[in-house]
Amino acid sequence: MKKLLPLCALLTGMCCTLASCSNDTPNDNPPGSGEVPEAIIEEFNSQFPDATDVTWSNAGDGYYTASFTTHDNPQGNNTAWFSGHGHWDMSSYEISFQALPQTVREAFNASDYGQEGSGWRVDDEVDVLERNGNETLYIIEVKKQDNGKETEIDLYFTAGGILVKELSDGDNRIPYEDYLPQQPTGSIQTWLAESPYKDAGIVDIEREDGGTEIELIYNGLKVEILFDRNQQWVYTKTEYKRRDQERVPEAIRNAIQASAAWQDGYNRMEDIELYETAQAGTFYCIELENRRDEEVKIYMDENGKLLEQRPDMGNGSENPGGIPVESDIKTFIETNYPGAVILEKDYDHGLLEVEIRHEGKEKEIRFNGKNEWVNSEWEVRTGELPEAVRQALSDNGYRPDDDEATYMETPDGQWYEIDAYKNRQEWEVRISADGTLISERLDD
Repeated sequence: MKKLLPLCALLTGMCCTLASCSNDTPNDNPPGSGEVPEAIIEEFNSQFPDATDVTWSNAGDGYYTASFTTHDNPQGNNTAWFSGHGHWDMSSYEISFQALPQTVREAFNASDYGQEGSGWRVDDEVDVLERNGNETLYIIEVKKQDNGKETEIDLYFTAGGILVKELSDGDNRIPYEDYLPQQPTGSIQTWLAESPYKDAGIVDIEREDGGTEIELIYNGLKVEILFDRNQQWVYTKTEYKRRDQERVPEAIRNAIQASAAWQDGYNRMEDIELYETAQAGTFYCIELENRRDEEVKIYMDENGKLLEQRPDMGNGSENPGGIPVESDIKTFIETNYPGAVILEKDYDHGLLEVEIRHEGKEKEIRFNGKNEWVNSEWEVRTGELPEAVRQALSDNGYRPDDDEATYMETPDGQWYEIDAYKNRQEWEVRISADGTLISERLDD
């Protein structure tokens, strides 16, 4: 995620906030605006003629913010961002969940978070980000109690009902300054202008040392386009969620259902991603689940032919670290998984999942919305399990269900998760590398 306004700059700006009194009659110089350029005051009065109780802040990095109330929202919680040139760039305000556009409400209700019995509770207050030249975002907060711990996730929907981000926000929300509107520049701008995406709505632009990733909405689907640090196109990824899968070519859907994974019980399609790449051509990545919510990924070419492994998209040839990620995430991966190549990143259940290739294995590293490491996991063969783990299984009467197990790393410890049988029942067993049985539960 881009960092347009560093936290220190934002806090410095807040220290410069000038006290405001009531501004019931808007004018050219509302209280608290003594250090704000006149062009910004004029633009503010034009955009928000009924604003009262206005307080201005110098947010740094060339931006000024106004906090205010309106007739429609007398409780406040309205904020507007203006560039130093007097251009309005973004506003945030609250609405009730019931006041959401129908497309957004329906999309939320159809999501995993809106299902009856899911355990997720929705906050009645929804934040809205209106952005100059970029997609409007509706941020719905959901909460869930799990083992005595409350999890909070912010869901970012476009006005068309497309879920573009799921961020676990920890104790505080992710700063909305991260979503100030941006536009592509240089050869990227030229590439987009000559592509089918020239009129697509931009959601986000992330610029990192390794390249630029543009997230946009095209034809009702979420699309991510990656460019390397030289602004050369690397790949385009189009996401098909469950509600969109009828739009996937029938030949591909038929090939999925004929695959060995589907016949093996992984017969629920979750996400389907279409990759168009500069090096590896066109292919699909399909995520399948079984009845125990276990996942596998399979890959097919554009004709439905099953590929043995994920094609090499060439994103590591020019940049040894793979696709671009923020510097703190990159540093964590380089420190803990030296030599890793970053294959992909995506958001799932509130966490940023970064997929890497390290020591011959594909591993998933997860971070919350503040880029704090949450956990890592990867598959291992049961034959690769330490002798102490295999002995602990045997000593406790377990027999592995299949040839795969999962290795988990968390800030609280590491363990192996193994699906196993005992007394003709299926269990999920957790065992540390030294053979300590951490937990065992029936896999319903």
